[in-house]
Amino acid sequence: MADQKIMKKRLKELMNRPENQVCSDCPERQPRWASLIVPPPGAPPGSLPMGAFCCLECSGSHRRLGVHISFVRSINLDS
Repeated sequence: MADQKIMKKRLKELMNRPENQVCSDCPERQPRWASLIVPPPGAPPGSLPMGAFCCLECSGSHRRLGVHISFVRSINLDS
């Protein structure tokens, strides 16, 4: 339970940053979806996943990439 509280606090901190107040793919404000884009097979050692906040419409585009590329979750609906 403590880990979940820590994660929620960290998520809130990230969401409050000015650069995260707009969808990563379009000008929509207050994105409510998070997308974790994983490095492709054969990426250089040490490559890390990249996270982005996106709006509902753009989250659909991220989902269509497939879970092997982009893992998408709602900030409000998913745990």
